[in-house]
Amino acid sequence: MRSVSICMIKLGNLYREPPREYNGPVKKNGGKRRRKVRKMDLYGLIDADILEKATELRHELHSMAELSGREANTKRRLMTFLEENTSLELIDRGSWFYAAYRSKNASDGKKRIAFRADTDALPIDEGTALTYASKTRGVSHKCGHDGHMATLCAFALTADRCGCENDLFFLFQPAEETGEGAAECESLIADENIGEIFGYHNMPGFPLGSVAVHTGCAACASTGLVFRFIGKNSHASQPENGCNPSFAIAKLISDIPSAVREAAGGSVREIVPGAVMSADGIVMCTVVGASSGSRTDGTGEAFGTSAGFGRLSLTIRAENEKRMDLLEKLLGDEAEALAAENSLAVSVERVEPFPETRNDAASAEKVRAAAAALGLPPAEWNEPFRSSEDFGRYTKLTAGALFYLGCGEEHAPLHTACYDFPDALIAAGAAVFAKLGGVCRKRKKNVE
Repeated sequence: MRSVSICMIKLGNLYREPPREYNGPVKKNGGKRRRKVRKMDLYGLIDADILEKATELRHELHSMAELSGREANTKRRLMTFLEENTSLELIDRGSWFYAAYRSKNASDGKKRIAFRADTDALPIDEGTALTYASKTRGVSHKCGHDGHMATLCAFALTADRCGCENDLFFLFQPAEETGEGAAECESLIADENIGEIFGYHNMPGFPLGSVAVHTGCAACASTGLVFRFIGKNSHASQPENGCNPSFAIAKLISDIPSAVREAAGGSVREIVPGAVMSADGIVMCTVVGASSGSRTDGTGEAFGTSAGFGRLSLTIRAENEKRMDLLEKLLGDEAEALAAENSLAVSVERVEPFPETRNDAASAEKVRAAAAALGLPPAEWNEPFRSSEDFGRYTKLTAGALFYLGCGEEHAPLHTACYDFPDALIAAGAAVFAKLGGVCRKRKKNVE
């Protein structure tokens, strides 16, 4: 297990060496005594002992990776960690929970701010030789959610130790990868009268420790669509006696580019067939699977049988959710028309829908100000990420922003076997959160 000091060495100029203990003389009542100054991390915001605990927790969470909707052990470990290390109120909501720091500040200026970390892992084998490699076969934290959880815990410990004039809420959300978790947790916004919410995601390709935040759309809306066409089998030598859906599927695929252009509206620039850039941003449709006919035992094609069943799977996405919804309608209408024309039945299923994540302008500016105050460099970023995030469900209900922290320009990409979250980002993320939350540097507890 790597120590905190090793992480700081690897960060280079991003971190400052924690101050060593000061043992100089201090006069008191005419005499002398020696005092100790607690070691701190980055810019004196997160204490080194908190960072060390959070890093160890990250490694532990990495080793016990759990899929979306199955994060029971992860949730239990997080709650235990917070119980053992803070006096925060823990609110258990079954599949998810949050911790609350309730300020004693009675002024009208007190804010109620939430911070989110996602908790699920991916169905990817661990492709590293880490000492804390995932022990769950076929499951690992290849999107860095273990680091997001550790960051939020480091921030929670800091807020509990140092105090704050605002009410702070630390949300640990399951099932981000499937788009289902935020739908479960969004009740927090109304229940606790949340005025603003923040979250972050690590991002390979950006310089280490850099901060990217976009005003407006930060991540595209998307959904999977599964079209199922049911016809009638016949002998392959007598196709006229059956209803083969293959031609309807082929026609629907060929019509995708025109449907995308119509959904985008106005003048568009084609990126590739089925993906365009418009005045409202990107609109695209990606074919992820297509099939028709099979042997009844599932072992392959039945070459003596004309297909009687077909399936087409698509992913559609757009910066503007209304454009995506229009594209879904256009494709659905075309599928129904083709089914009627070819004497077929058709059904469509929505799978893993994600809203657009749209950042509030004022919230995004607060992220930029916090990063600048910490000396964290901005990352160049001129358009929303095409990938999706269910964080957008929260920003439909209150102000907020999702930002990104760079993992390094040569860091392994997300969702790949060789990826691992950089421990160095724990303190950077926690420090940005602390700035956004207004955590006081004056400690309410004297912990050596």
